[in-house]
Amino acid sequence: MKLLRKIAGVIILPLIFTSCADMFQEKIGMTTTTTSTSLADLLIENKPVTELQAPSQLFVSQGDSASTIRVSWTSVDYAQSYRLERAISTTKDSSGNFVEPEEGDFQVIINGAGSTAYIYNETHYEDEILSDPSYTNKEYDFKYFYRIVAENIAKAYGSSEYTEAVGGTLFAPPSETTATAGTYKEKVVISWKKSNSASTKQYAIYRSNSSDGTNAARIGTVKSNMTTFTDTGVERGKEYYYAVYAINSLGETSVASSLAMGYARAEGAPVQVTDVHVTNGRGYNASEIAIEWTGEADASYYVYRTSSKDSALTMIKSGITGSTSYSMTDSENLSPGIYYYYLVQPSKTVDGNLIKGQMSDSGKTSKTPAEGFILSPPTEITVTKTDLGHQICWEAAIGSSVEKAAYTYKVYGSDSLDGTFEEIDSFDAINIPEIDGKCMMNISNTRKYYKMTTCNQNGEESAESGIVAPAPDAAQNIQVSAYANLASEMGANWTASTSGVYPVKISWTAPKDASNVAGYYVYRSDKKDKGWKLLSVNNDEKTFMVTGTTFYDINVAARTKKIYYYRVLSLNTLQGGANYSDIKWGYGALTADQYMREYNYMVKGSQKKLTLMWKSGSMDKIGKETAYGALSGDLYYNAGLSGASGRVIMQYTNYADFYIHTNGKIDTTPLGTDDETIGTANGYFLLINGNTNTSAGIDMSGKMDGTVTCKGMYPGSVGYDGIQSKGGAAGGGTYKISRAGFADEDISWTVGEE
Repeated sequence: MKLLRKIAGVIILPLIFTSCADMFQEKIGMTTTTTSTSLADLLIENKPVTELQAPSQLFVSQGDSASTIRVSWTSVDYAQSYRLERAISTTKDSSGNFVEPEEGDFQVIINGAGSTAYIYNETHYEDEILSDPSYTNKEYDFKYFYRIVAENIAKAYGSSEYTEAVGGTLFAPPSETTATAGTYKEKVVISWKKSNSASTKQYAIYRSNSSDGTNAARIGTVKSNMTTFTDTGVERGKEYYYAVYAINSLGETSVASSLAMGYARAEGAPVQVTDVHVTNGRGYNASEIAIEWTGEADASYYVYRTSSKDSALTMIKSGITGSTSYSMTDSENLSPGIYYYYLVQPSKTVDGNLIKGQMSDSGKTSKTPAEGFILSPPTEITVTKTDLGHQICWEAAIGSSVEKAAYTYKVYGSDSLDGTFEEIDSFDAINIPEIDGKCMMNISNTRKYYKMTTCNQNGEESAESGIVAPAPDAAQNIQVSAYANLASEMGANWTASTSGVYPVKISWTAPKDASNVAGYYVYRSDKKDKGWKLLSVNNDEKTFMVTGTTFYDINVAARTKKIYYYRVLSLNTLQGGANYSDIKWGYGALTADQYMREYNYMVKGSQKKLTLMWKSGSMDKIGKETAYGALSGDLYYNAGLSGASGRVIMQYTNYADFYIHTNGKIDTTPLGTDDETIGTANGYFLLINGNTNTSAGIDMSGKMDGTVTCKGMYPGSVGYDGIQSKGGAAGGGTYKISRAGFADEDISWTVGEE
């Protein structure tokens, strides 16, 4: 009986994948007021974290600061860092709402010190848009959209999804500030356009005696629904310079508006100049604008100007005598595409004192503005390929509808960016169709690069537009690796993520016509139709254009059981593009250790379906039984005695418990219509065949043997011949891990038992 008892004890040996919790099943009674528990309860871990949630809320400031947009978000459990991305919208739709950027427009925020891609231990970020803000900054007319993902690369948790993009704006100053100049005898009326920031609560008006606005003092404050202020504390005939500031609900102050010069008319001032008009300057040439006015012969005159770009009143010429006309040339900073508005101020010297009269009523808001512009090239030019050549689109050069109708547009082309551009076509505006406000014509005599000019009916020609190029055709034959060994290609960059996942290779061929391709952008998403992230070369977050046709995605957040989608955008030498490749998916190979863990996950689950091996009595474990995979195949168990030793046979035949879904979830749910079929086993996560056997002697020590082959997401095999059994459990040796495309690798028996 003693010998039998010892032999029977051999069968008690726990199999290699038995969990500790399964060995403790009896309730332990305790005289306490708490509920009874078991050691199994204490040893069962909480459900492991595999993927982070996205922040539930993202807040972006709306006109809080003149220079900075403040972004904050709710914290995410287990997140170590957050990746913040930004895209800028510069256009509005027909309803006046900013057009939301596409996902491909988002890029990680980068500052002068380097990448801020990963924000650690914080749930807020101050994005400085302007380091030296001024009312001339165009950024006040933009909207900035942000999105964020939560990450924990160190713990190998899956990154969250992107939050929905939220837009924010800078605190904009009031615009188009003006002041009456000699209109009244005893006051100056200051006017402005409201700030476009809804956060505005007040306007503060400042006055200076200096033309540069220095040493200004606040002279009044009005509510946000006001757009005028009357300054009665003025000295007649003295020029003052006014600036208006917006103040928001936080007490923050905007930058100053443009300066407006104003004064109360002095006694004896000359009469107001009338009939200020442009005589040569509505696109008649590309370098000159001439004006005339009606005034007194003995007066001297000052010529001022504002523009559609800058509402500040700028003096162009002073002390004009003996003439009521003046001609401005491009030496006075005349720029194409801008409307200029001219005002004339008369003056006289009385008893040695210069007295200035009322400014002419000829500015932008006048019923009869003295408006002029130089002949300008077209703008917003784009070129696209067609079956017959190229189609060129543009926005007409500035001017009235009558003036525009008389234009002729010339197209110049070159096959070299810095080569000679030759005229290849011209179009009379009267014959050009317009679609959505854009002129559109086809070009059969194609070039790689284009410029355009505008010609008026006098034969004058504008300056040249900027250079444009057609968007290249889409990259072809995109391929993405799955569980591939890229070590020989990547060298030192062949490193796995903290989840044990190696990089992915994306390759493609150039378009059939690659003559205008300078490079490519590569995008990745874990969704097929959204969430696209622009990838940088070697994760430097600064270099995004790929010059070859191969890209290695070193995804530091890559996780197991997860595919990723990729697409490629062809770029021309101006880094413009519009045509994406097809979308393809792939995933990285696993390290040998991680391979064992993924395999172990499957095998542990299969053994829990057996009953004999979990019985408490030693002799009760002897016998045969079969457990079945949830999806396919079976696990055959056979435990018996042979002399003084015991042997347990564990044989898998086409065993599968789970499908692997596109989103990384593994369960028994059949693949949906949106799921890709991943791996080599018709969508099974792993399909396994082979044996994991154990033999042990009377001292419960022995060895394991057998090999299990795997098909599915990670093809390969696990060999047990090197595993030793001690005291009824694995106690030494190595597994032999074979992965498709890799050399065999031995790993410690402890892997998978963490």
